[in-house]
Amino acid sequence: MSDKRLLPQLEPIRIDLDRIAGLLQQALDEVDEPLRAMLRGPLAGGKWLRSGLVVLVARMFAQPPEPFHRLAAAVETLHAATLIHDDLIDDALLRRGKKTLHAVWPVRVTVLAGDYLLARATRWVAELDLPQVMHAYGRALCMICEGEVRQTLVVKGIHRSRADYFRSIEAKSAALFAAVMEMAGILAVASERDVAALRTYGWELGVAYQIADDVLDLTEDAGRLGKPTGSDLRNGLVTLPVLHYLETTENDYPVRAVLTGKAEEVDVEAALLAIRESGAIAASLREASARADRAQRALEALPDNRARHTLHDLATVAIQRRH
Repeated sequence: MSDKRLLPQLEPIRIDLDRIAGLLQQALDEVDEPLRAMLRGPLAGGKWLRSGLVVLVARMFAQPPEPFHRLAAAVETLHAATLIHDDLIDDALLRRGKKTLHAVWPVRVTVLAGDYLLARATRWVAELDLPQVMHAYGRALCMICEGEVRQTLVVKGIHRSRADYFRSIEAKSAALFAAVMEMAGILAVASERDVAALRTYGWELGVAYQIADDVLDLTEDAGRLGKPTGSDLRNGLVTLPVLHYLETTENDYPVRAVLTGKAEEVDVEAALLAIRESGAIAASLREASARADRAQRALEALPDNRARHTLHDLATVAIQRRH
């Protein structure tokens, strides 16, 4: 696996992550070209956070690692599938600094590649032979798809409410993080109380992570992001920092002009600068921090060991990271 994007907090479980990477490679080896070539990039992984969460739950409850490796491989594959479909829907041409799948391959084939990964993830989960795990997986997948439909139908530039925003990111990120923790808890034969605590941790972590991601979209340079700065803004998507800006600024023309697609690149730069200087970034990060705190408090009910401490640290890292 690549060292480039691995979070330092996950170094102690590198051996587990290497084995998960091996499972993903085996999955690639099962398919013929050109599908293998198409899937190699999407399955290369990011920071391995979701896999790390699965492994840490196994360690928290002192469980044999092998079933958790398969669950983590399923989670990574599901996440890769959602990114393929997200990029296609958003017409994003770059992901992690590389061309997206539909920028290289025909759109119809790209859809099928994403579908294949969804099927492969489902197969891994089914092989665990635990109906409760499959139910949690199915609920998350339904919520993710429903949220994507809602977001796709949003009119560009519309001033969404906070409720709409949080509903969107709960479907986009919180649902998957919560399901990851819930499935891992069930696989670890944790008590219902502990599974509920794990799910709460995942949900709050997912919200915090997505808010921080929305901030990074407006503050990081394109080289680090691997895509143009302000991609959501350019696509007319109102995220939490933009909501903060619109709620507190009387002269919101530069931002609204970009949201409605009536601006040149110089206007985009002006809008980004206005948001950064308005206090909207700091306000959004405070909200992300509050959700990370909730995630950390949920851990207090769980076994007090090194794995729990790492999960605690990851909630902090989620809102302090850079791409």
